[in-house]
Amino acid sequence: MKKTILAALIGNAFVLPAWANDVEQNINLNEVQVNADRQGAKIQTNIVTLREKDESTATDLRGLLAEEPAIDIGGGNGTSQFLTIRGMGQNSVDIKVDNAYSDSQILYHQGRFIVDPSMLKTISVQKGAGSASAGIGQTNGAVIAKTVDALDLLKGSDKDWGVKLNAGYASNDGRSYGATVFGRAGEYADAMFSFNRNDESDYEPGKGYTNANGGKTMPYSALDKRDYLAKIGTTIGDHRIVLSRMQNQHRGTRLVREEFAIAAPRLSLQRQAPAYRETTLTNNNIEWTANNLGFIDKLEANAYLMENKRYSADDSGCGYCGSIPGPTKTTITTKGANLNLDSRINDTLLKYGVNYRHQEIKPHAFLSRTHSLVNPTKADSGVYVEAIHDIGDFTLTGGLRYDHFNIKSHDGKSASGSKVNPSVGIIYQPTQALSFSAVHNYASRSPRLYDALMNHGRRGIVSIADGIKAERARNTEIGFNYDNGTFAADGSYFWQKISDAIANPQQRHDENGNPIEGIREAANAGYIKNKGYELNASYRNNGFRARIGVAHSKPRIYDTHPDNLLSDNPEFAVQVGRTWTAELAYRFNKPNLELGWRNRTLEKAKGSVLVRNNNGGVDEVQRASFNVNDFFANWKPTGKDNLNVNFSVNNIFNKFYYPHSQRAAVTTPPGVGRDFRLAVNYKF
Repeated sequence: MKKTILAALIGNAFVLPAWANDVEQNINLNEVQVNADRQGAKIQTNIVTLREKDESTATDLRGLLAEEPAIDIGGGNGTSQFLTIRGMGQNSVDIKVDNAYSDSQILYHQGRFIVDPSMLKTISVQKGAGSASAGIGQTNGAVIAKTVDALDLLKGSDKDWGVKLNAGYASNDGRSYGATVFGRAGEYADAMFSFNRNDESDYEPGKGYTNANGGKTMPYSALDKRDYLAKIGTTIGDHRIVLSRMQNQHRGTRLVREEFAIAAPRLSLQRQAPAYRETTLTNNNIEWTANNLGFIDKLEANAYLMENKRYSADDSGCGYCGSIPGPTKTTITTKGANLNLDSRINDTLLKYGVNYRHQEIKPHAFLSRTHSLVNPTKADSGVYVEAIHDIGDFTLTGGLRYDHFNIKSHDGKSASGSKVNPSVGIIYQPTQALSFSAVHNYASRSPRLYDALMNHGRRGIVSIADGIKAERARNTEIGFNYDNGTFAADGSYFWQKISDAIANPQQRHDENGNPIEGIREAANAGYIKNKGYELNASYRNNGFRARIGVAHSKPRIYDTHPDNLLSDNPEFAVQVGRTWTAELAYRFNKPNLELGWRNRTLEKAKGSVLVRNNNGGVDEVQRASFNVNDFFANWKPTGKDNLNVNFSVNNIFNKFYYPHSQRAAVTTPPGVGRDFRLAVNYKF
């Protein structure tokens, strides 16, 4: 049994942290890890299931991933938030939803991710450079989500249809509600539609905060979040096809530089130019899964069309946007497809496939007075093969991945390149409860398209340097896992180097505030190193559970370009303090009630991640330590999972703090203060 699960399915794996052992409806956890989405042989290290999500008051990824010490999400709301995995920022991490993802962004002063967790079945995390089968561009990890469908919601039911309702209240400060209808027609067809809304006002940070106007709330943090998901599926024998459309939309009066607050004198209200804006992420996806196709044991394929759109009612005060009065619209369109296959040859599991992605930026207008411009585009394609083989108590893995890119900047200049990335791993399992593992993976990431809002050309042109190469990460990681059913522990140590780090130089302005004309080039500008460790332990006994985890990493950016193109920017990396997470909880049988406490503590961090090799040091950065405590409760009045009443008090002591995955404090949005939350979901 141990070799069937560990060797044949996982490979290259660091098994989940000890606290993540419960999956809804008794599905085998190792199968969920692999089947939730194609994630490569080096699997995720945390997973949030549909059941766990229903037992939570969280309405965003920051809340759902609060237990994971290696992930940090910045302050503010929506795209004000910057996400890091092991201190590495959004330039080199991805969020994949149903295996659809993009690495382009609207503006470097905004976070890149919009996901409504209410529509998700599972959320899992990978860290570091992925193995050959992990997909395009996975140099520093990914958050991987799978949307829920009708069959998931009907599982265990004797009915052919159902309704799920949810509502929530947050004292700081929001109201949410949603409804999902789902059903099936016979054995072959099923469908669902889900709509959710979360209307949030400006939030209050912790005690002692005062904004620039003397008030207690964070200006321009309010968002009206509206989301829907529609799915149609059919199952015929060993084949399943699902067609879906998902849309996440944020509406509100937002600042131009969303990662910053209003702060005099530089970040004045005038320079921040607030206006009504909408950010919309839409994904159309068709997915085909099949089993037992002769030589092919398992097939997973999908094709998607994703659109990331920014609408602004007035950009006259936005220099980044070209200072265009009146409404504007900027769009990033991504088209992609993935084909992933498994075949078993004697005692070896062979994983192989093809990945493709094409991205295009459509700015509102071209404004350059000196150049003829075009829509920037980039195409990535890759093929891979990976083998997993058991020899006694050992599992050996080896893979090879080939990636190629073609990119064209908005001045029409093109570049292309390719990388061959190997991956190897070994797992030694001397007992059923204990395993040791080691991996050595290479992964590459092609040059990122220049920020969509700035492709108009009025602030100058960013072209592509001759001979530009894809970044290439080399990650080595060793770890262990122990789990006897009651006590569990796991840990890992990693060290990584990213060669040929790429910078898109930002066009700013001269000393008089006038845009700088001319051409600059995206180029390989240095290298990045990172190293660190993670340790987790947990204990379970009947209704009692306890866990503790710690993560620490030390990313460093080495800027070697003559023009010093790399910067101390959370897009690239940030020095996050050593992070501790802890939890105590007890579930009673009658009533079916769980009460718990959760803590997240970050030690102080200092020093810039940027190391300039040719002009001396950089400014010292100080990030203060903090700890946040939450109380939570889940009550199941029917004794079953169909009705959940959730309550929490987040930041119970009203701590004022600045999350670390942003720039230095004062100019960035602080964390949310005390927040009483009530959430109910009912499925019938």
